[in-house]
Amino acid sequence: MIKKIRRNIIKNIFVDLEKEEKWLNKMCSDGYALKDISNGYYIFEDCNPNEYIYRVEFIKNENTYENKESYKNFMQEMNVDLVSSVGRWHYFRKKSCLGEFDIYSDIDSKIEHYKRINIIWYIIAFIFIFSGLSQPFTLIQSIFWGTLNVSDIIVNLILIIIGAYFLTLAIPLQKKISRLLKEKRLHE
Repeated sequence: MIKKIRRNIIKNIFVDLEKEEKWLNKMCSDGYALKDISNGYYIFEDCNPNEYIYRVEFIKNENTYENKESYKNFMQEMNVDLVSSVGRWHYFRKKSCLGEFDIYSDIDSKIEHYKRINIIWYIIAFIFIFSGLSQPFTLIQSIFWGTLNVSDIIVNLILIIIGAYFLTLAIPLQKKISRLLKEKRLHE
């Protein structure tokens, strides 16, 4: 049986990847294996409960076909299948009977992975906040000339709110990176 669950862009793409992994693994424990992500839907198929272990990775921007194929072949050698990709987000699974499955087993690789994600959040936050704040002089001039347009104010506020939302994603991830860096220093 095929089961489709709509992907909520805000809830499922711009979230903590560990939460998404937990959810995918919970679905598998309930007997639904992720088969694909397509047209805004997670597509699941029946499976034995806990048949797979899922991991989500935000890969580096590998520009060449050879790099992508090399990485895919490496994962296949580790008995890991690429289930689906959405942009740079890759969804992997491994049969649970084959043992543990962690993409990032050491502190340095975890830090690098979180930094790749976090830089995206900071860039998006900066773009929206800067766009929302770049208009104050125009707004002041509009007030002075008596041509104030309320829709401009609303648009700027919305841009700032969206930017603040992305900061709410970046700041906790930055704290996680800081904790990992402290842990790394303790082990050195």
